[in-house]
Amino acid sequence: MSEINYLNLENVTLRYRLVYNPDSKTKASCLMLHGAGVGADITYLPILEHLNHWRWILLPDLTGMGESYFHEKKEKPVSIDSLALEINALLMSLEWDVFDLVGYSLGGLVGLRLNQLRKEQRKVPSKMALLEPASLDREDLATLAIVRERYREASTVIRKTGDVEQGVALFMNSVAPNRRKHPVAEATTQSRLAHRPHGFAYALDAVTNWVQDMVNNPDARNELIECVDSALLLSGALSNEALRSHYDALASRYPNWRHSVLSGCDHSLPFQKPKRVAMLLTDWFESELDSGE
Repeated sequence: MSEINYLNLENVTLRYRLVYNPDSKTKASCLMLHGAGVGADITYLPILEHLNHWRWILLPDLTGMGESYFHEKKEKPVSIDSLALEINALLMSLEWDVFDLVGYSLGGLVGLRLNQLRKEQRKVPSKMALLEPASLDREDLATLAIVRERYREASTVIRKTGDVEQGVALFMNSVAPNRRKHPVAEATTQSRLAHRPHGFAYALDAVTNWVQDMVNNPDARNELIECVDSALLLSGALSNEALRSHYDALASRYPNWRHSVLSGCDHSLPFQKPKRVAMLLTDWFESELDSGE
Protein backbone atom coordinates (compact mmCIF):
# COMPACT_ATOMS: atom_id res chain seq x y z
CA MET A 1 0.00 0.00 0.00
CA SER A 2 1.24 3.49 -0.77
CA GLU A 3 -0.22 6.98 -0.78
CA ILE A 4 0.91 10.32 -2.17
CA ASN A 5 0.68 13.45 -0.02
CA TYR A 6 1.87 17.05 -0.11
CA LEU A 7 3.37 19.19 2.63
CA ASN A 8 3.12 22.97 2.33
CA LEU A 9 6.12 24.74 3.83
CA GLU A 10 6.91 28.46 3.85
CA ASN A 11 8.31 28.59 0.32
CA VAL A 12 7.75 25.16 -1.20
CA THR A 13 5.29 22.32 -1.50
CA LEU A 14 6.88 18.92 -1.03
CA ARG A 15 5.36 15.89 -2.69
CA TYR A 16 6.06 12.57 -1.01
CA ARG A 17 5.01 8.96 -1.27
CA LEU A 18 4.57 6.90 1.89
CA VAL A 19 4.80 3.16 1.34
CA TYR A 20 3.45 0.66 3.89
CA ASN A 21 4.36 -3.03 3.74
CA PRO A 22 2.42 -5.11 6.31
CA ASP A 23 4.45 -8.20 5.35
CA SER A 24 7.88 -6.66 5.97
CA LYS A 25 10.56 -8.55 7.87
CA THR A 26 10.90 -5.71 10.39
CA LYS A 27 8.91 -2.79 11.76
CA ALA A 28 11.70 -0.40 10.74
CA SER A 29 11.32 2.71 8.57
CA CYS A 30 13.49 4.08 5.76
CA LEU A 31 13.88 7.47 4.11
CA MET A 32 15.07 7.34 0.48
CA LEU A 33 16.46 10.47 -1.22
CA HIS A 34 16.92 10.64 -4.99
CA GLY A 35 19.52 12.29 -7.20
CA ALA A 36 19.56 15.52 -9.22
CA GLY A 37 16.87 15.96 -11.83
CA VAL A 38 14.88 12.77 -11.28
CA GLY A 39 12.10 12.27 -8.73
CA ALA A 40 11.84 9.62 -6.04
CA ASP A 41 9.34 7.30 -7.73
CA ILE A 42 11.38 6.81 -10.90
CA THR A 43 14.52 6.24 -8.87
CA TYR A 44 13.27 3.89 -6.17
CA LEU A 45 10.02 2.14 -7.10
CA PRO A 46 11.84 -0.44 -9.30
CA ILE A 47 14.13 -1.16 -6.31
CA LEU A 48 11.20 -1.43 -3.90
CA GLU A 49 9.80 -4.30 -5.98
CA HIS A 50 12.66 -6.40 -4.59
CA LEU A 51 12.68 -5.12 -1.00
CA ASN A 52 10.88 -6.59 1.99
CA HIS A 53 12.92 -5.25 4.90
CA TRP A 54 11.08 -2.08 6.01
CA ARG A 55 7.52 -1.61 7.25
CA TRP A 56 7.45 2.05 6.16
CA ILE A 57 9.34 3.76 3.33
CA LEU A 58 9.27 7.52 2.72
CA LEU A 59 9.97 8.75 -0.81
CA PRO A 60 10.00 12.58 -1.01
CA ASP A 61 10.72 14.62 -4.12
CA LEU A 62 13.38 17.22 -3.42
CA THR A 63 12.44 20.78 -4.36
CA GLY A 64 12.94 21.46 -8.06
CA MET A 65 12.53 17.79 -8.97
CA GLY A 66 9.70 15.34 -9.37
CA GLU A 67 6.53 17.10 -8.23
CA SER A 68 7.94 19.35 -5.47
CA TYR A 69 7.76 23.03 -6.37
CA PHE A 70 8.28 26.50 -5.09
CA HIS A 71 4.85 28.01 -4.49
CA GLU A 72 5.16 30.23 -7.58
CA LYS A 73 5.78 27.11 -9.72
CA LYS A 74 8.96 28.83 -10.91
CA GLU A 75 12.34 27.11 -10.68
CA LYS A 76 14.75 28.85 -8.30
CA PRO A 77 18.20 28.16 -6.84
CA VAL A 78 18.34 25.64 -4.02
CA SER A 79 21.10 24.73 -1.58
CA ILE A 80 22.10 21.57 0.23
CA ASP A 81 21.06 23.22 3.49
CA SER A 82 17.65 24.27 2.17
CA LEU A 83 16.96 20.77 0.81
CA ALA A 84 18.06 19.11 4.07
CA LEU A 85 15.99 21.50 6.19
CA GLU A 86 12.90 20.86 4.05
CA ILE A 87 13.25 17.10 4.47
CA ASN A 88 13.79 17.61 8.19
CA ALA A 89 10.52 19.57 8.31
CA LEU A 90 8.78 16.70 6.52
CA LEU A 91 10.16 14.21 9.04
CA MET A 92 8.98 16.38 11.92
CA SER A 93 5.49 16.65 10.41
CA LEU A 94 5.31 12.85 10.16
CA GLU A 95 6.88 12.41 13.62
CA TRP A 96 9.63 10.22 12.20
CA ASP A 97 12.42 10.05 14.77
CA VAL A 98 14.18 6.75 14.04
CA PHE A 99 14.78 5.53 10.51
CA ASP A 100 17.34 4.16 8.08
CA LEU A 101 18.46 6.33 5.18
CA VAL A 102 19.26 5.58 1.53
CA GLY A 103 20.63 8.40 -0.61
CA TYR A 104 21.63 8.48 -4.26
CA SER A 105 24.00 11.11 -5.71
CA LEU A 106 22.56 14.51 -4.67
CA GLY A 107 20.30 12.64 -2.23
CA GLY A 108 23.37 11.11 -0.63
CA LEU A 109 24.81 14.54 0.14
CA VAL A 110 21.45 15.85 1.35
CA GLY A 111 21.19 12.74 3.53
CA LEU A 112 24.64 13.34 5.00
CA ARG A 113 23.76 16.94 5.79
CA LEU A 114 20.39 15.90 7.24
CA ASN A 115 22.14 13.35 9.43
CA GLN A 116 24.52 16.06 10.65
CA LEU A 117 21.62 18.41 11.45
CA ARG A 118 19.79 15.67 13.34
CA LYS A 119 22.92 14.79 15.31
CA GLU A 120 23.21 18.44 16.32
CA GLN A 121 19.60 18.14 17.54
CA ARG A 122 20.61 15.02 19.50
CA LYS A 123 18.39 12.79 17.36
CA VAL A 124 19.14 9.12 16.73
CA PRO A 125 21.61 8.84 13.82
CA SER A 126 20.54 6.82 10.80
CA LYS A 127 22.18 3.72 9.47
CA MET A 128 22.91 4.74 5.89
CA ALA A 129 23.42 3.40 2.38
CA LEU A 130 24.88 5.92 -0.07
CA LEU A 131 24.85 5.28 -3.81
CA GLU A 132 27.67 7.35 -5.33
CA PRO A 133 26.89 10.30 -3.04
CA ALA A 134 27.75 13.77 -4.28
CA SER A 135 30.84 15.32 -2.65
CA LEU A 136 32.59 12.01 -1.88
CA ASP A 137 33.58 11.22 -5.47
CA ARG A 138 37.17 12.38 -5.02
CA GLU A 139 39.41 12.34 -1.97
CA ASP A 140 41.31 15.49 -2.93
CA LEU A 141 39.03 18.52 -2.55
CA ALA A 142 40.85 20.62 -5.16
CA THR A 143 40.38 17.85 -7.74
CA LEU A 144 36.75 17.48 -6.68
CA ALA A 145 36.20 21.21 -7.24
CA ILE A 146 37.58 20.93 -10.77
CA VAL A 147 35.21 18.05 -11.50
CA ARG A 148 32.26 19.99 -10.13
CA GLU A 149 33.04 23.02 -12.30
CA ARG A 150 32.35 20.79 -15.31
CA TYR A 151 28.88 20.24 -13.84
CA ARG A 152 28.45 23.99 -13.54
CA GLU A 153 29.21 24.23 -17.25
CA ALA A 154 26.39 21.77 -17.88
CA SER A 155 23.95 23.70 -15.69
CA THR A 156 24.92 27.00 -17.30
CA VAL A 157 24.25 25.63 -20.78
CA ILE A 158 20.76 24.52 -19.69
CA ARG A 159 19.85 27.76 -17.96
CA LYS A 160 21.47 30.25 -20.37
CA THR A 161 20.91 28.61 -23.76
CA GLY A 162 18.00 26.26 -23.17
CA ASP A 163 19.92 23.47 -24.90
CA VAL A 164 18.89 20.71 -22.52
CA GLU A 165 20.29 17.92 -24.67
CA GLN A 166 23.77 19.46 -24.71
CA GLY A 167 23.63 20.24 -20.99
CA VAL A 168 22.64 16.68 -20.08
CA ALA A 169 25.35 15.31 -22.38
CA LEU A 170 27.98 17.49 -20.67
CA PHE A 171 26.80 16.24 -17.28
CA MET A 172 26.83 12.58 -18.32
CA ASN A 173 30.27 12.90 -19.92
CA SER A 174 31.56 14.27 -16.61
CA VAL A 175 29.79 11.95 -14.17
CA ALA A 176 30.00 8.75 -16.26
CA PRO A 177 32.66 9.12 -18.98
CA ASN A 178 33.24 5.36 -19.12
CA ARG A 179 29.57 4.44 -19.55
CA ARG A 180 28.46 2.15 -22.33
CA LYS A 181 26.75 4.56 -24.69
CA HIS A 182 23.84 2.42 -25.82
CA PRO A 183 21.41 4.60 -27.83
CA VAL A 184 18.34 3.47 -25.86
CA ALA A 185 20.04 4.05 -22.50
CA GLU A 186 21.29 7.47 -23.60
CA ALA A 187 17.82 8.48 -24.79
CA THR A 188 16.26 7.26 -21.53
CA THR A 189 18.71 9.31 -19.46
CA GLN A 190 18.05 12.38 -21.60
CA SER A 191 14.31 11.94 -21.12
CA ARG A 192 14.59 11.54 -17.33
CA LEU A 193 16.77 14.60 -16.82
CA ALA A 194 14.83 16.80 -19.27
CA HIS A 195 11.62 16.54 -17.24
CA ARG A 196 12.47 19.68 -15.23
CA PRO A 197 15.74 20.86 -16.75
CA HIS A 198 16.09 24.11 -14.79
CA GLY A 199 15.40 22.31 -11.52
CA PHE A 200 18.09 19.82 -12.53
CA ALA A 201 20.51 22.66 -13.31
CA TYR A 202 19.92 24.36 -9.95
CA ALA A 203 20.44 21.01 -8.18
CA LEU A 204 23.82 20.64 -9.90
CA ASP A 205 24.73 24.15 -8.80
CA ALA A 206 23.76 23.34 -5.21
CA VAL A 207 26.33 20.55 -5.07
CA THR A 208 28.98 22.62 -6.86
CA ASN A 209 28.49 25.46 -4.39
CA TRP A 210 28.68 23.03 -1.47
CA VAL A 211 31.95 21.60 -2.77
CA GLN A 212 33.41 25.09 -3.18
CA ASP A 213 32.48 25.83 0.44
CA MET A 214 34.30 22.64 1.48
CA VAL A 215 37.39 23.75 -0.43
CA ASN A 216 37.29 27.00 1.55
CA ASN A 217 36.71 25.07 4.79
CA PRO A 218 38.50 21.68 4.44
CA ASP A 219 37.28 20.47 7.83
CA ALA A 220 33.63 20.68 6.76
CA ARG A 221 33.59 17.41 4.84
CA ASN A 222 35.35 15.52 7.60
CA GLU A 223 32.79 16.85 10.08
CA LEU A 224 30.00 15.65 7.77
CA ILE A 225 31.55 12.20 7.47
CA GLU A 226 32.32 11.81 11.15
CA CYS A 227 28.66 12.36 12.05
CA VAL A 228 27.87 9.04 10.34
CA ASP A 229 27.78 6.00 12.61
CA SER A 230 27.58 3.43 9.80
CA ALA A 231 27.34 3.58 6.03
CA LEU A 232 27.38 1.33 3.00
CA LEU A 233 28.89 2.96 -0.09
CA LEU A 234 27.75 1.61 -3.45
CA SER A 235 29.65 2.42 -6.64
CA GLY A 236 29.61 1.33 -10.26
CA ALA A 237 32.56 -0.60 -11.66
CA LEU A 238 32.54 1.73 -14.69
CA SER A 239 32.73 4.85 -12.52
CA ASN A 240 35.95 6.77 -12.02
CA GLU A 241 38.73 4.83 -10.34
CA ALA A 242 39.44 7.80 -8.05
CA LEU A 243 35.86 7.58 -6.75
CA ARG A 244 36.19 3.90 -5.89
CA SER A 245 39.60 4.52 -4.35
CA HIS A 246 38.16 7.16 -2.02
CA TYR A 247 35.32 4.83 -1.01
CA ASP A 248 37.87 2.12 -0.22
CA ALA A 249 39.82 4.61 1.88
CA LEU A 250 36.69 5.60 3.82
CA ALA A 251 35.77 1.95 4.42
CA SER A 252 39.29 1.34 5.69
CA ARG A 253 39.32 4.43 7.90
CA TYR A 254 35.92 3.96 9.55
CA PRO A 255 35.13 0.52 11.03
CA ASN A 256 31.38 0.67 10.34
CA TRP A 257 31.67 1.77 6.72
CA ARG A 258 31.58 -0.71 3.83
CA HIS A 259 32.09 -0.39 0.09
CA SER A 260 30.52 -2.60 -2.58
CA VAL A 261 31.04 -2.31 -6.34
CA LEU A 262 28.35 -3.19 -8.88
CA SER A 263 29.79 -4.73 -12.03
CA GLY A 264 28.68 -3.31 -15.36
CA CYS A 265 27.32 -0.13 -13.76
CA ASP A 266 28.23 3.54 -13.87
CA HIS A 267 26.72 6.47 -11.97
CA SER A 268 23.24 5.34 -13.07
CA LEU A 269 23.51 2.19 -10.94
CA PRO A 270 20.02 2.36 -9.31
CA PHE A 271 18.44 2.44 -12.77
CA GLN A 272 20.74 -0.19 -14.24
CA LYS A 273 20.55 -2.92 -11.60
CA PRO A 274 17.63 -2.26 -9.21
CA LYS A 275 17.39 -5.90 -8.12
CA ARG A 276 21.09 -6.09 -7.29
CA VAL A 277 20.90 -2.78 -5.42
CA ALA A 278 17.93 -4.13 -3.43
CA MET A 279 19.88 -7.26 -2.50
CA LEU A 280 22.84 -5.21 -1.28
CA LEU A 281 20.56 -2.90 0.72
CA THR A 282 18.85 -5.88 2.34
CA ASP A 283 22.17 -7.50 3.27
CA TRP A 284 23.47 -4.24 4.71
CA PHE A 285 20.48 -3.23 6.78
CA GLU A 286 20.03 -6.76 8.11
CA SER A 287 23.67 -6.96 9.16
CA GLU A 288 24.87 -6.39 12.71
CA LEU A 289 27.86 -4.11 13.03
CA ASP A 290 30.63 -3.97 15.56
CA SER A 291 28.78 -1.17 17.34
CA GLY A 292 25.99 -3.60 18.16
CA GLU A 293 23.42 -2.10 15.80
